Amino acid sequence: MTFKPFLPSKIGFLCCLLPLASCSLVSETGPLKSTIQEGDSTYQLVEVNSIEDIPKIDRTYGHGELPPASRGKGYTDKIRSRDVLNFVITDLDEQSPFFSKGEPYKYGPVEIPGDGKVEIPYVGEILVMNQTLAEVSADLSAKIKPVSNTARAAVTRADRLPLTANVIGDVKKSGPVPLDRGGITSLDLLAACGGPSQSEYLFKYSLRRAGRDYNFDYLGFRQKPFLIEEGDLLSVAMDTSNRFHVMGAINKPTTVPFPVPSPTLADAMGAATGLDERRSDPSGVFVFRRGNPATVYTFNLKDPHILALSQRFPIQGEDIVYVTEAPLTRWNRMLTQILPISISQAANAAYRYGQ
Repeated sequence: MTFKPFLPSKIGFLCCLLPLASCSLVSETGPLKSTIQEGDSTYQLVEVNSIEDIPKIDRTYGHGELPPASRGKGYTDKIRSRDVLNFVITDLDEQSPFFSKGEPYKYGPVEIPGDGKVEIPYVGEILVMNQTLAEVSADLSAKIKPVSNTARAAVTRADRLPLTANVIGDVKKSGPVPLDRGGITSLDLLAACGGPSQSEYLFKYSLRRAGRDYNFDYLGFRQKPFLIEEGDLLSVAMDTSNRFHVMGAINKPTTVPFPVPSPTLADAMGAATGLDERRSDPSGVFVFRRGNPATVYTFNLKDPHILALSQRFPIQGEDIVYVTEAPLTRWNRMLTQILPISISQAANAAYRYGQ
């Protein structure tokens, strides 16, 4: 059997296709490293080579405006409208209208009306609104004396409508929270609903009181607790400025919530599960940042010094971290589009054709 060599015309045909494919057939996944580095009037290019090239952090946490107290709307143990009270009068004098054969004389339960006044048999009308149980007991005892000098009175609360504040938004359990004791703070209110659905620094917090909103970032809300009042509404919402975008030749192109309150470029790369070793060009890593004009920071992560600087470069909300492709990746894609079969298969096919 005689073997024929590859025909030059076939090799030449394939070679002629290569420039053609590089011009029109190769799909792009994003801008080329060289294209970005050429610059453009719409952005400023900054090559990060030293600590002096790293921008200052322009965001600090701790913002929050404390709401003023609204008189009379906080929790109180004093009697208020629609409380349910029991009036108990003890008297051992058989001639007293309050004598009940060894058992205390009870009047109630009585729901307190809006005017805060209660009519007690043999005593008359007494005012109980905004008084403590001890104060009402003392007042009733004093007013009983003309009826029976041996009688003693006590007042107890049988029931009351709870004061409530509400929590809505990205929390584990939204809804009303009863204010069943004094001293309940904003942090207590957040804890009562189970806290935010994710890390607290990813959210912004807003309290509505008396028709006005008071806004906090996570640290301001944490560091400036305040007393909660009836009718307060706490809203917890995702802070969209606490995210960035990772694109290009990486393992997981995605929009990423901040992994820590103040992430760095190293945090950003880690959140995207790192570079794709088969496709990425570590010498072409860019951070696109909005501005007027926009700024594009460029990094050569093949340089150990620059790699160390990535741990100090701050990522801001809505930044785009972009990793370019390695030239070999683009070459392989071109060959794949020209030859839908592998190079070895192509060689075998050409060999058989030559035969």
